[in-house]
Amino acid sequence: MGVLPPQLNDALSGSVTWNGKVGIDLPYHADTTYHIELNGDLRNVSSHLPSPLNKPAGEAIPVNIQADGNLKSFALTGSAGSKNHFNSRWLLNQKLTLDRAIWTTDSRTIPPLPAQQGVELNLPALDGAQWLALFQKGAADNVSSSAEFPQRVTLRTPALSLGGQQWNNLSVVSAPSLNGTKIEAQGREVNATLLMRNHAPWLANIKYLYYNPGVAKTHASSPTPTSPLASANTISFRGWPDLQLRCEECWLWGQKYGRIDGDFAIKGNTLTLANGLIDTGFARLKANGEWVNAPGNERTSLKGSLHGSNLDTAAGFFGISTPIQNASFNVDYDLHWRNPPWQPDEATLNGILRTRLGKGEFTDLSSGHAGQLLRLLSFDALLRKLRFDFRDTFSEGFYFDSIHSTAWIKDGVLHTDDTLVDGLEADIAMKGSVDLVRRRLDMEAVVAPEISATVGVAAAFAVNPIVGAAVFAASKVLGPLWSKVSILRYRITGPVDAPQINEVLRQPRKESQQ
Repeated sequence: MGVLPPQLNDALSGSVTWNGKVGIDLPYHADTTYHIELNGDLRNVSSHLPSPLNKPAGEAIPVNIQADGNLKSFALTGSAGSKNHFNSRWLLNQKLTLDRAIWTTDSRTIPPLPAQQGVELNLPALDGAQWLALFQKGAADNVSSSAEFPQRVTLRTPALSLGGQQWNNLSVVSAPSLNGTKIEAQGREVNATLLMRNHAPWLANIKYLYYNPGVAKTHASSPTPTSPLASANTISFRGWPDLQLRCEECWLWGQKYGRIDGDFAIKGNTLTLANGLIDTGFARLKANGEWVNAPGNERTSLKGSLHGSNLDTAAGFFGISTPIQNASFNVDYDLHWRNPPWQPDEATLNGILRTRLGKGEFTDLSSGHAGQLLRLLSFDALLRKLRFDFRDTFSEGFYFDSIHSTAWIKDGVLHTDDTLVDGLEADIAMKGSVDLVRRRLDMEAVVAPEISATVGVAAAFAVNPIVGAAVFAASKVLGPLWSKVSILRYRITGPVDAPQINEVLRQPRKESQQ
């Protein structure tokens, strides 16, 4: 009859044996009514549609269909097997119109019609990727023009496998809105609304999202990638809408990120990000940038800031330990490289980093990823060197009032000439370069002791009375060498993981300075 799209017709084959009963009532002073009943068996029919509509030939599925109506409308009800039942109401307008319908699985009786126009589907677990692939082939684009179908569709399923994840106890409602289509999704892993606006950016308002791809159970013959970015080389922006994303609470890959915002725009091969924000409650990352996805000329640029009131708390939120304790932090960045956003290429990395830390302390310098960052400037090795040379002076912790640094990166080589640590025991200034590709450094460090000066003790008391008392006590028992040193200069070279630190100057303190 041509009612089904070709993509659905091609997936079906076979024949149905059936018998029917037709009853027509033609009263003289009333409307004509009719009752039609069809009974058959789908034993000889095979279906290659995705589950739950897949079926091999030879499997018996008895079918019962009944139509009751008049010249204006009719009710179409029935069952397929013992657990699938449907109910629908059709209008005999100029075009055959489906007013409302419902299909239920795992049911024993005909379900009542929905309260409003639309279609409700209560289905078993679904493989969303297979159905999506079918729709992308045009299965929903070529519905017969001889019939009209409602735009409101409700889908309920205990599990939907899509995007590498299983979405549990999911309800999805798609309905027309004032300027497009509104989709609402609620389930164990999501509570969100998507406005697919005509001639305007789509708007995604997400109250809650837990997305951890890779947990969906898939068949070995059709594995699902553990990440939507796993096949990044095939990503095309063709057909992508502009999108305004607002997520109040986002969990991604098992990690809570908190609030995530972003305005995404597509123009040709370029995706632009504006007003990007990740707010964990302990740190705020702001970002603007673009990703050019042109074959052979792919590049990414990001510009923004990262700040928070306590670095170790912010890092600990992500399970990262840091040797920097109790320090506020502000980082401004402007970076670009020739690769996708999630795959920075160190050899093509360029940009500027400005870092400012407030009062804090260095503790265990070998701890975690932050310790690895300190290793880039060999700062951890330098402090170990100072502790070894002046073990009577340096305690396990190194307190500082502030840290300021500006670094620029050119083709994977980081340069700095103004990194300054304003410490209570010593001031440390550093300059030089770090080759991020070869992981080698060429740095100079100048250390100016402060602990023997009265002003250093006073500053310590101002920062923290307990710390000040410790510094004052330490100043009374300092070794004679440290109190006589004015300037220490070090040369730091070699691999980042095993730098060579050589003292090149030890300038004695003048008597007038003691």
